[in-house]
Amino acid sequence: MQRSRLVAATTAAASLALLLASTGQSASAVARAPLAVDSTPSAVPGRGAALRVFWSNFTSGTIGRADVDGTNVTQTLVTGASNPAGMAADTSAIYWADNGSHTIGRADHDGQDVDQDFITGASGPRGVAVRKHRVYWTNGGTGTVGRARLDGRDVDQDFITGAASPFGIAAGAAGVYWSNAGTGTIGRADLNGKDVEQAFITGAAGPRGVAVDKHHVYWTNSSTNTIGRADLDGRNVDQNFIVGASGPANVAVDAQHVYWANAVSGTIGRADLDGQDVDQAFITGAAGPRGVAVVPGKGHGRKDPHGR
Repeated sequence: MQRSRLVAATTAAASLALLLASTGQSASAVARAPLAVDSTPSAVPGRGAALRVFWSNFTSGTIGRADVDGTNVTQTLVTGASNPAGMAADTSAIYWADNGSHTIGRADHDGQDVDQDFITGASGPRGVAVRKHRVYWTNGGTGTVGRARLDGRDVDQDFITGAASPFGIAAGAAGVYWSNAGTGTIGRADLNGKDVEQAFITGAAGPRGVAVDKHHVYWTNSSTNTIGRADLDGRNVDQNFIVGASGPANVAVDAQHVYWANAVSGTIGRADLDGQDVDQAFITGAAGPRGVAVVPGKGHGRKDPHGR
């Protein structure tokens, strides 16, 4: 009996070690985590994959949320927004550009502690991004990019000037990127607001959302219903990286997928990082969705299978 218990315990320990190695978690983290209903390997996101997907419902003034596999959809996680447009997320909160009230809103991932006036004084804000200790947003009314600390203090509505009807914005280690809908370009600047280049990428068609990862910058072409992509240095531009969208607004990216808001069809689209396995109706039932954001997981994720 003691031998059989010892074998069972050894087997269980080995299985736990294998699970921890595959997920990058510690034993204490696993002990604290709630028991998942579906414990099959397919239900566990890959390293660096998003844990949640959020989107803004422009028409109904709400924020929606779903699990990374598109299940457990709620269209009313947050209510009371005024024409919410672009969205952003970090590991503790979600943010949205409240176009109707000229503010940046904020809430916890579970929809609690809602602050519709987290940052005030914006001018027709359309996009929002988060990078470490800073929040960035586009002011469509004044053609500027605003910036503040992550706690909402030290607001600068003119952090970057000279944009042409800016919509989406993204911030990564390589800099800040935004879409210039008025000129069909993607702009770029360093994280400190210097070295501004309003025509960093040209040839876009009604660009709206912008996203960035470690290797690429992505944007939506609302006039041609496509998603564009280029290298972080602006080379290898592909204006038709993903086709078949329906009024694409904002775009987001994690270590495995690209997501976009189809404003016309009321859906959230998704594709692999190489542009394959496109699903234009990954999440349905949204009301004029504009923004989309993902909460990143830990790790570096898988490599682009095509090496691009």
